[in-house]
Formats: sequence, structure tokens, C-alpha cells
Amino acid sequence: MNKQQIEKTLKDDLGIEKEIIALKPLKDIPADIPRYEGMAAPGLCTMIGEVLNDKSISYSVREHHQCYEGLIATGVCDVSRDEYREAVELWIDTCPYHRDMDTAMEFYEKCITTIKVPPVENKCLVVGPLGKVDDPDLVIVFCTPAQSEVFNRAQSYLGNMVTSYGGNGGCIFNIRGPFLTRQPTYSTSDFPWRTFVGLNDNEMTVTYPYERLVEAAPLIKPITEYIGNLKSMFYGE
Repeated sequence: MNKQQIEKTLKDDLGIEKEIIALKPLKDIPADIPRYEGMAAPGLCTMIGEVLNDKSISYSVREHHQCYEGLIATGVCDVSRDEYREAVELWIDTCPYHRDMDTAMEFYEKCITTIKVPPVENKCLVVGPLGKVDDPDLVIVFCTPAQSEVFNRAQSYLGNMVTSYGGNGGCIFNIRGPFLTRQPTYSTSDFPWRTFVGLNDNEMTVTYPYERLVEAAPLIKPITEYIGNLKSMFYGE
């Protein structure tokens, strides 16, 4: 399947309603893609929310983000432990993500140990609708739990298990893992990601490395039809 066919099966066969998002880190600043304007507060989740609304495409660098996790996740920049600690100290009293700083740093260590941080090899990150991003690296789909189960069934059919993580930090769990391992994941994510992306209460995030989505996409329609037949058999729908 080509990119247009993949998008069609996700929307028409699986029923995905929101725009499908593509990410592509680049080693050089592109001449043919607009530079992001302003500051994405807090960060990549805000940019994705904007793309869902206006279908824009742009590239961004560190100066465009307050939260750098989306850029860290795709090898565009990094943050030292000391920088991370300083940032947490600024908001931990008003946003009690952790019970104290010791817990915050323990959580940080667990995250970088469990989901490795990629090396900084890129200069910017392109974000846009799937249809506008050439040779996408990651594809992000916002869907219901029932739709996410279709993706999981596709992976099972191919002999793969899907790993997912939970905790604070949408980009850590939705982007960093798939970018580094080249395996899909799914997550309820955290409150900031859900808020700034603009997810409904019944939606979750599925992230695919593009090459894995190419493998899985031809299975979407037959799996959806199979599930529909089972529902009709058992529930008369």
C-alpha cells in the first residue's frame, strides 16, 4: 500500500476521524517546508493539536518549544539531568506530578533506562498531516480503544506483541519508544498530551513507525470485517 491507500483504509475501513499525523526528523533544515512561527506552549503536543485543526505542516527546533520531550524523543536535542531537575523544581509545587523531587528524579531515571534516549543526530522535526509529509518516520493515530485493538490484532497476525507504557510525559511514551525501537505502541498518555492535542475522553494514541504501518495496513480492512462479523454473530449488530 502507498501512503494514500494507507490513509484511506485507516479513515474509511477503520473509521479514524481525526487527521492522521506524521513526524519526520531531519538532519538538515528543509528549504521547502515552512518554519514554525511562535512558541509551542508547552511543546509538540500543542503543535499536533494545531495540525489537527488547520492541517498545516512546519518544522521546528528547540527555540520553538517550552517542553523539549518531543525533540528529545526524535533525536533533535537533549537535556541534561541538571536541566531536567531545574525544570521540575519550577513546577512541582503547582503541578504535583510527583510527591517530591527524589521521586521525580527516580522516575526520570526509570524512563531513560526503560525507554532509551536517542542520540542527537537531527536538526529539526517536521510535523504535519500524513498526506503532506514525504517519507514519514512516525505516524500518530488518535482512535478509540476498539480501533486500537484492530492495530494490536494486526501485530498479532504478524507474530508481534505490542508494548505500551504509562506515566507522565506524552512524548516519552508515544514517540520516544517507537522512534528508537521501530515498533508500534499505544497509550492513554498523560493529561497535558490529551489536553493540548485535543483528545476526547474515549480516544487514545497509537504510534507506528511508518515501515511497520506499511506492513500492518493491508490487514486493517479484513480484521475490521472479521470483528464486525463476530459482533453480528454474538450480538446481532
